[in-house]
Amino acid sequence: MPRAAAKWAPEKGGPLLGAALSYCVTPSWAGLPPPSPARRLAWAEEAVEVYRGTADTEGLSRALALRAHALLLSGRFDEACTAATAVPGEASWALTAFVGDVRAQALAGVGRTEEAVSVAQACVEAYRRLSAPDPRDRVLGSLPGALRTYGMLLAAVGRNEESVAVYEECAALLAAMSLRELAHVELVRPQVLAELVGVLRVLGRYGDALGVGPEAREALRGPLAWSVPEIVLPLRVRLLIDLARCHTATGDPAEARACAVAAVAEARKPHGAGELTSALDCLAELRDS
Repeated sequence: MPRAAAKWAPEKGGPLLGAALSYCVTPSWAGLPPPSPARRLAWAEEAVEVYRGTADTEGLSRALALRAHALLLSGRFDEACTAATAVPGEASWALTAFVGDVRAQALAGVGRTEEAVSVAQACVEAYRRLSAPDPRDRVLGSLPGALRTYGMLLAAVGRNEESVAVYEECAALLAAMSLRELAHVELVRPQVLAELVGVLRVLGRYGDALGVGPEAREALRGPLAWSVPEIVLPLRVRLLIDLARCHTATGDPAEARACAVAAVAEARKPHGAGELTSALDCLAELRDS
């Protein structure tokens, strides 16, 4: 229907089709599998083309931002960086913050991590300035999501103490959210908790890491495990490896082995295959010790 409207009445139908495509790229429901990166990118590119034929500059800015995000999800980091800079500077605060988060991750993807840290920090500050975002903008990004990106990048450049502080702030924000609010950031919580365990382990704070471990493991269960297994399963394997090494460091070989065995079992599943070597190495280290 929107495509027919856009064909026969472009002035009114164009924005309608563009809005429908943009909505498809950023579904707001929780618990359902997201569209594939390829489909998301196709919809986003069509939305950009549709909006270019209209006078709706706000819709075009949004479509350009969604295209940059779709390129990021497709692993096309150079193109995502370029696409993010193409979003007009007069876009809304929420859209500007969202594009900053996309650009930070894309910069990290092409190895420009130090630059990405600065962009991520600015993105966090942009989200802090937002009071009550429009309901349409909630699916574009959030302060917890921006904090997670910032914490991850700080860890990537070795600023681990700062990373822990950012992750802990993010975890506290998530803990204070209602179920309705969490539905918009459902993937952020397990990512933050699992990654926090990893940074704490690197710092040698094994007891703190083990303290977060049960909550992190619980967060990686449930609907997310089947809706986005390509994200959740590798995260779960890395978490189990980190926990195994923390148990080893605190003198609990039985728990360490249990975590390592579980990591190998998870890594043997299709979406965990990329972490199988690390899981097997972890288990072998325990056998040799």
